[in-house]
Amino acid sequence: MALSVKDLSTLGIDTSRAPRVEPSPEEVNTSRELPSWQRLVPGTVLSKALYEAASGRRVTIIDSPPGSGKTTLLVNAALWLGANTDLTLTIATPTRAAAISVADRIAAVRQDASVVLALTGVDAASNKAIHTPGNGSFQGEAGDIVVKTVASLGMGTKSRAELLIVDEAYQSTFAAFTAAAKCSEQVLMVGDPGQIGPVVTSDTSVFEDSQYPPHGRAPDVLRDHPSTKVLHLPTSFRLGQRTVDAISPLYDFTFDSGRPDRSVAGHDEIEAVQMDHDDPVDLYADVARLAHSFIGKEITTEDGDRPLTANDVCVVAGDNMAVNGIAGFLSTLGSYPGITVGTADRLQGGQWHAVVAVDPLASASTVSDHHLSLGRLCVMASRHMAHLTWVHGSDWRSLINAQEVEDTDRMVAVRENLGA
Repeated sequence: MALSVKDLSTLGIDTSRAPRVEPSPEEVNTSRELPSWQRLVPGTVLSKALYEAASGRRVTIIDSPPGSGKTTLLVNAALWLGANTDLTLTIATPTRAAAISVADRIAAVRQDASVVLALTGVDAASNKAIHTPGNGSFQGEAGDIVVKTVASLGMGTKSRAELLIVDEAYQSTFAAFTAAAKCSEQVLMVGDPGQIGPVVTSDTSVFEDSQYPPHGRAPDVLRDHPSTKVLHLPTSFRLGQRTVDAISPLYDFTFDSGRPDRSVAGHDEIEAVQMDHDDPVDLYADVARLAHSFIGKEITTEDGDRPLTANDVCVVAGDNMAVNGIAGFLSTLGSYPGITVGTADRLQGGQWHAVVAVDPLASASTVSDHHLSLGRLCVMASRHMAHLTWVHGSDWRSLINAQEVEDTDRMVAVRENLGA
């Protein structure tokens, strides 16, 4: 028999309050929603990569187009593996700045993660959640996410990690990679195969027929090894479809655009401007004026409309002489410092709303392999989030045809796409 209100009051139960309603299963799930790095979607590249790592795959390579969120994937993979496996885990980056950035990203996503920034001379981090032992020889335990540079790992004699995650893997030579991974049982490599690889200045002709050339980009050397699994991120969230189509000849896998609607008023996603000058100084002046003209133009993004500032604009040039010349003219216009000016090598990894990219062939006094590099071409054509102006000369095709180099077809195809 059900108890009456009087009976409940006798038992000391407050009947003046409404009875508590139990939450539905949906409400329980919402209130205890898993963090993003724990929410695995079957069939995604992240899920596939974690499966390969957890099942003992020796080498997993994740190829990425520009702006695909590869750092987010790396962070989520490290957090998931650190929380759900007993693997000792180390992340190797090409530079100290990259190591600090990755450690910050991991700690920002999960404050209670055991992140160790093991760099010699770094005794404090911007995030108190990051442990800084002050040296590069620190060895982590299961659950730790240790972040070091490739060079530091290569020099260490006691470095060990059951799983080594290599960030920007295409920036490491096979020799540097093998030194860094010498005590690792598994490796997960993440990087963009279209961008600039490591600069090798020594004569490598003796290794031309080698199955494992030490100067080759590490993922390229390991790609066809029987123990390697290759995955591809399918979407660029920085580039629009017009740019994806333009640079597609530089990649051996397909990808599309997932970029939100962005545009600069009065401009298409890509525009080409021909500039022919006998004196490169005149070219630098025209490029500076062109870049300066974007300041104040309205940009539309997912956050609304606003005018472009100098910090939203970038100029990518082919060499340091062009950089210095353009920066000098921008300074006289009052927009440098402000507008970023640099070579593709220095600006790799950056992104700006409006970019003016100067074809290296337009400013080169002598054409070299540096000016014909497909990696530099890719970087120049993929730094923009909304608009790219491609500056070129009228003789670019004849300059390419005059050189005895490989990949001529791809050099021509990309430049034709940018100028279409």
